[in-house]
Amino acid sequence: MRRLYQFPLSLYCEKTRWNLDWKGLGWEPVNLIPGPHAFTAWRLAQQQTLPILVDGGQKVGDSTEIALYLDSRYPRQALLPAQSAQRQKILALEAQFDDLGEDVRRCVWSLAVESDSVDRLFFHGYSARQKTLGHWMRPVLRQMIRHRFGVWPVEVDVSWQKVMNTLQEVETHLRGDPSRYLVADRFTLADLTAASMLAPLVGPAGSPWTDKRLPDEAVKSNNALRQRLRATVAGQWVARVYH
Repeated sequence: MRRLYQFPLSLYCEKTRWNLDWKGLGWEPVNLIPGPHAFTAWRLAQQQTLPILVDGGQKVGDSTEIALYLDSRYPRQALLPAQSAQRQKILALEAQFDDLGEDVRRCVWSLAVESDSVDRLFFHGYSARQKTLGHWMRPVLRQMIRHRFGVWPVEVDVSWQKVMNTLQEVETHLRGDPSRYLVADRFTLADLTAASMLAPLVGPAGSPWTDKRLPDEAVKSNNALRQRLRATVAGQWVARVYH
């Protein structure tokens, strides 16, 4: 059985989960606690970030490296074409959206960091004991989130501008039609990455960020923003691709 060492709410782990599911590969999640996770990550792949995929004797870290490994090792349902020009275009878009994930994460946590439900959001997918620990360390958790994700006013404003610009760019790639794909006429790594990175903003069905998975307070306080983003061509596209 393949094991995916992950954080349940990580955009990059979601990207890899989707990648594995798309290829029809069985896998088992191993949820690590942020902070202490670094010891396991270093032991497995000499890095401090997740996801890390363990596939038999292979240990691969970083969602992009995992995607390249999976397409090479399991070519069925390939996400990258052999054709050179299209492949390069897909990889360029994948890198662009991968970078955007940092900004999306900062924007989302800026909306939640002061919420009384911040601990329930952060520990979504963990055990009851871990959630209880998160509840008692809520003040410390807030400071950790601010420092880890750069949730400071100036940085948040810059990230929101990048996100809104990228949403407009997605619509340009789609030519205003949410039924299209970003490159050529099929689902590729560019689509998977873009949808994974943008999903926390719109909460499409099948993602970890649906309204029903979020605490009621978080949904109510950000409902207007979510509805506005869902109404855009890019928001409709994210929902369709997830579906």
